[in-house]
Amino acid sequence: MDIDAAVRAVYAGMCFDVGEAPAWHLWDAVLVPEARLVRVNDEGVFEFTPVSFRRDLEQMIRSGALRSFWEHERRRHVQQFGDIAHVLSVYEARSAQNAPVLFRAVKSMQLFERKGQWWISAMLWRREGRGLVMPEDDAEVFAGS
Repeated sequence: MDIDAAVRAVYAGMCFDVGEAPAWHLWDAVLVPEARLVRVNDEGVFEFTPVSFRRDLEQMIRSGALRSFWEHERRRHVQQFGDIAHVLSVYEARSAQNAPVLFRAVKSMQLFERKGQWWISAMLWRREGRGLVMPEDDAEVFAGS
């Protein structure tokens, strides 16, 4: 699996309709078991492993707080040096596939290649919030990179 396929798997794994579940098998195929996942938002910084993130999201689904969710990558910037890479990805989230945009955000992913397979060892994401608004032109997110 190449870098593009690994990133696509992250996004596809998070998309699900009402009555469905996220496609965790896609995450299992690209995240190392002890990957570090960090969600940053206006409420704070929340750290997870793939297992604890899955538990947290599944609890939100069971409670009805999250019934359906879709992420769509808008733009990506990849920096690669041999068998390591950094991906900075701009995306938008929706409550359903064709629903209005809930928020826009940026994911930062660290990857490494082993035996032809690219693995994600860390993922950090931040969505828009108080005083933090995505520029209209996604390319501005990558300024200076």
